[in-house]
Amino acid sequence: MFTTFPSEFLLALAEAMPLLGNVGLDILVLTFMLVLSAFFSGSETAITALDNLKLRALIKEQGDPNGMYTLVLEKRARFITTLLVGNNLVNNFSAILTSNLFAIWLGNAGIGIATAVVTFLVLIFGEITPKSFAINNILPIFKAVVRPIYLLSIILSPVIVLLETITQSIIRLFSPGGVQQGLSVQDLRLMIEILGGRGQLDWQKHQLLNKALMMDYLMAREVVKPRIEMRTISNQATLPEVIELCLETGYSRIPVQGESKDEIVGIVHLKRALQLAHTHEEERNTISVTEAMSPPVYVPETKRVGDLLKEMLQQRLHLAIVVDEYGGTVGLITLEDILEELVGEIYDESDFPSRTQRPRNPSRPNRTSEQSRRLPNRQYFEPPSS
Repeated sequence: MFTTFPSEFLLALAEAMPLLGNVGLDILVLTFMLVLSAFFSGSETAITALDNLKLRALIKEQGDPNGMYTLVLEKRARFITTLLVGNNLVNNFSAILTSNLFAIWLGNAGIGIATAVVTFLVLIFGEITPKSFAINNILPIFKAVVRPIYLLSIILSPVIVLLETITQSIIRLFSPGGVQQGLSVQDLRLMIEILGGRGQLDWQKHQLLNKALMMDYLMAREVVKPRIEMRTISNQATLPEVIELCLETGYSRIPVQGESKDEIVGIVHLKRALQLAHTHEEERNTISVTEAMSPPVYVPETKRVGDLLKEMLQQRLHLAIVVDEYGGTVGLITLEDILEELVGEIYDESDFPSRTQRPRNPSRPNRTSEQSRRLPNRQYFEPPSS
């Protein structure tokens, strides 16, 4: 922050006259330098504290008539460099003025005192006070200083461009992959907690947003329905057999296996089986289930659930087979399983039989959709105490 001057230079100041020709003028300029130091320090705090997310929100809410906010968003490093250059120039000149004044007043004995005094003045009036004030008034200060700093960056552009070129070269040298920018999951979770603490999010929204962020941490093996619970049908079975299995289990999609569950050769949909049976009613008892099945989709057990959800929605998939690193079947995962991680259990009309219906056989699953694992929904966060 401060420049250390050679002792020979400081000793020479002992015989020096006021730098600006008048002691009073030197003191006045020194005061002005401290004001500029406070300006640069407070501005630096305001610009760094107003991160990209808050700045985008400011632009969205209040607009950006002169384009200054967008410029900070795109070239924040240039604004910071301008502030650092200005602050160092001001502080260095303050040190020169103070050392010269004390050399005039006290001779060589005043040099050490001058160092202590300028350090104290810059710390109190040029660093601690303005930064503490700025951190409590980020937005007003940001709005007030952004244009002057931009104009100063134009004046100092040759120096700033040179410094930016050097620093970027050093960064590339030690970080070949470049610096990753953007919000992290931790940043988003912190914002959710802050909004929840302020009462701007009710508990349901708070929990839903947190679960959505957790989707990037969950892997398919944590949501999968284990292979031991999978209901499959042999590839040697016929259409009536698969239709009967669907009616028995309540599942609309059944995996078709070869010799074992490690050999899933397709997925048969009840609707397709019924259509085929209706079209070929006479020979329906001889039509193989393979005629009605579609190719299976395999996903690794280490696949992140967030990515899997996106792919299943894009490809309109309802069911996928989860496999391990050796290609063995771990289980199956359905779109409903993933959605239930977000919103809790999803029920359809068959899950709540009407009073006029006969009771269902308790040994039968009461599901009429794809095979969904029926595990308690994860509770990532406990409700706040009242």
